Amino acid sequence: MTDRGLDPPLFHDDLYKRAIAEIGTLKEKLPDGAFAGLAREVIRRLSDHPAAQISSVSFPSDAKIDALTEALLEPGAEAGIAFIARVRAQGASVETVYLAYLAAAARTLGEWWEEDRIGFTDVTIATGHIYAVMRGLKPLFRPTVLLPEQPTAFFTAVPGENHQLGVSMATDVFRKAGWDIVLKRGLEHDEMVQYSALSGVTLIGLSAGGEYSLPRLARLIVALRISVPEASLMVGGAILETSRKEVEAMGIDILPSSMDDALAQARSTWDQTVARANVS
Repeated sequence: MTDRGLDPPLFHDDLYKRAIAEIGTLKEKLPDGAFAGLAREVIRRLSDHPAAQISSVSFPSDAKIDALTEALLEPGAEAGIAFIARVRAQGASVETVYLAYLAAAARTLGEWWEEDRIGFTDVTIATGHIYAVMRGLKPLFRPTVLLPEQPTAFFTAVPGENHQLGVSMATDVFRKAGWDIVLKRGLEHDEMVQYSALSGVTLIGLSAGGEYSLPRLARLIVALRISVPEASLMVGGAILETSRKEVEAMGIDILPSSMDDALAQARSTWDQTVARANVS
């Protein structure tokens, strides 16, 4: 993560605005239970983020967190944006915004939800705003490990997916093109997120077989965005034929139209990752 002195502006406005629109689309397309699961995933992943305990993060007061949580509960996004802009202007790093302010606000939301101080609609609004802020912060993250000489990726299928021929074929094609690929089968949701966070790969490729995979895919994308913000995400499989608009609403980095297109886009994201890593 970047230090305050090297940070570019807080938000990439286009990513932030796109994330807000995409969240609205997902809310329309997913069942209420599945969308509630996304809200719980945001709260759980941020609240339990292991890096939130590192000593370099300056944690805000309870009063500030309560104020931020109230701002995030506003129907419009402006109050939350303005609050974070103020703390940034006061010197808070991207690391502090991400791991201290947003993580603490997520914990507070969870507590207020359990205490029935707020309802489902309130929680989905606030977690949607948190997720949009994180999407806007994504371009500021640099790789947390030393990059290898050749591009790396982790390929797997969405939990519960039985048809894995496509992801196996993609693995072979990428390996022939010079990528160092780890292919894992049969992992559960938490195992995928944990491996992704520990592996240091720059690209995570996910295969999904159809519309039935949408809730599981959406939950996994949310978890990966929070746990591995520096990684690029690619989704392929039959789901792009049955539910492309819904998948597009998840803000995936690469949605290839063919294997050649997947290779070309993946190489471009690798080149961008290398360029970010080389910024002093």
